[in-house]
Amino acid sequence: MIFSNRPYVRILPVLAISVMLLSCAAIGGHEQVATPAPQPPATPVAAPAAGTPAPLEPAQRLSGDMVYDILLGEIAGQRGDMDVAVSRYLQAASEAQDPRVAERAVQIASFAKQYDLAIGAARRWVALDGANMEARKALTALALQQGDLDEVVTQMDYMLVNSDDPEESFHMVTAVLARHEDKSAAVAAVQKLVDRHPDNPHAWTSLSRLAVVAEQPEVALDAVNRALALQPDSADIIILKAQVMVRQSQKAEATALLDDAVRQQPKNTDLLFAHGRMLLDSEDLQGAKQQFRRIVKIDPTHADALYSLALLELETGAFQAGEKHLVQLLELKQHVQNAYYYLGYATAEQGKAQQALDWYLKVESGDYWSQAQLRAAGLMVKQGDFVRMQEHMRTLRQKNPQLASQLYLIEGQALTEADLHMQAYQLYEAALETSPDDLDLLYSYSLAAEKLDRLDVAETNLRRILEIDPDNVRALNAFGYTLADRTDRHEEALQYISRAYEKEPDDPAIIDSMGWVHFRMGDLDKAREYLQKAWDMSSDSEIGAHLGEVLWMRGEYAAAKEVWNTSRKAAPDNPVLLEVINRLNP
Repeated sequence: MIFSNRPYVRILPVLAISVMLLSCAAIGGHEQVATPAPQPPATPVAAPAAGTPAPLEPAQRLSGDMVYDILLGEIAGQRGDMDVAVSRYLQAASEAQDPRVAERAVQIASFAKQYDLAIGAARRWVALDGANMEARKALTALALQQGDLDEVVTQMDYMLVNSDDPEESFHMVTAVLARHEDKSAAVAAVQKLVDRHPDNPHAWTSLSRLAVVAEQPEVALDAVNRALALQPDSADIIILKAQVMVRQSQKAEATALLDDAVRQQPKNTDLLFAHGRMLLDSEDLQGAKQQFRRIVKIDPTHADALYSLALLELETGAFQAGEKHLVQLLELKQHVQNAYYYLGYATAEQGKAQQALDWYLKVESGDYWSQAQLRAAGLMVKQGDFVRMQEHMRTLRQKNPQLASQLYLIEGQALTEADLHMQAYQLYEAALETSPDDLDLLYSYSLAAEKLDRLDVAETNLRRILEIDPDNVRALNAFGYTLADRTDRHEEALQYISRAYEKEPDDPAIIDSMGWVHFRMGDLDKAREYLQKAWDMSSDSEIGAHLGEVLWMRGEYAAAKEVWNTSRKAAPDNPVLLEVINRLNP
């Protein structure tokens, strides 16, 4: 998309407003007034408050000076002179009795980011057309932007009083105030609204939600309890209370609350779903699965329950059941792209490679698009259809040139996972011809080079990354680990790994590198300390290989075998792990 370089690109869509206004005006000082085409009466949003001006006539007379200001404002806007445009429209709005002039002034001042002036025009708009909810919403937004919470409360209170749907209105209150930078001030503002509506449970839930955002847990819990006292059977309020309790590390109490609520309302699918999610969060997979099944039995069209149930079935190895529920989602046209991806996963796990490939190729967008392309490419490689995989990825790059680098990385990863390191190396080399400074391509190219023992190429590309981004943690760690593992430049390796460790001290991969470089430098005590820490954080098989080797070299043979056995159960084909075991304990 090519963006216009004109300074005032929004002028044309709304120019009709000024044309309509001018058609109502006395042009050039003449007294005749043109009559616009009849307009259907607007449906009132709410009854006007006391003191609200009477409904406007279809046409309002504009003086010659007002017409001059409006015309000059429009011309200045077209020319990009926003200061003149704003000042002229504000002048016209201050004198005109037609709210459309004030509305236009709000639009222009807001576009010019002159919010302190826009809020004055919004107040004028409300004064001229007090029953217009759009005017009040504009004033509310500008008041919030300017930090005038008293005005925000005044306008929201009016909209709440005149709303046909108080619950939805309080949802709007929460959404608007949650955007305010000063969360404590936002809580104080909604507290004022609660004081005006103390018997409205939605007021209290609004306060509770904002208090959560503001990290005021006691206020949040007190407010939701007050809401629940006013409406004890409300599923929404019960669920909110459970969420607040979880935020206060009261997960057991929250689960008990939902247990009780489900017993009292056994067919309330909202409560059942919240309970299922709570059980899932507590890693009670069977309990969560049972709740999602209950929901689907009550409401077979409950898409979120179907989706959650399907994923749990896949997680627990019930692939056919998961496949069935994913197909139901497709029939409902819900979670479609994710369903395609997981149908690919389910059929692949059942050994149906061609079906899996067909499902993966259906994924065209969404969270799993790149992963689906990777799995599809991997399946093509496993089927020996290397040419088809290349053609598929080439077609995707042609259709999505903005994603070319990402697609090269996906193709390269598929080749790497198939141990086709030379093909991956050549692919990255070609990709870098058009994107020589792409950090992800440089990194993947360096890894492919290391696999082929081309350490000079690996080093050159990792250094290039660090020239572009000296604090790139991934490159620092990879460079340090490569030097530690494949060369005798251990002191230099320690410098790079230490820089990475300073930036991300809780990353198990970096901690593993720290342990490994100390092992290579002969410090078995430090090596064991770091590697044990990394192993405790992540039972990765390569970390297990390293820890086991250090333990073995310390004479702790039983401990080493225990770590290796655990690692081998999780990753029986890991080449690093197998090499260590075969070398030290054949």
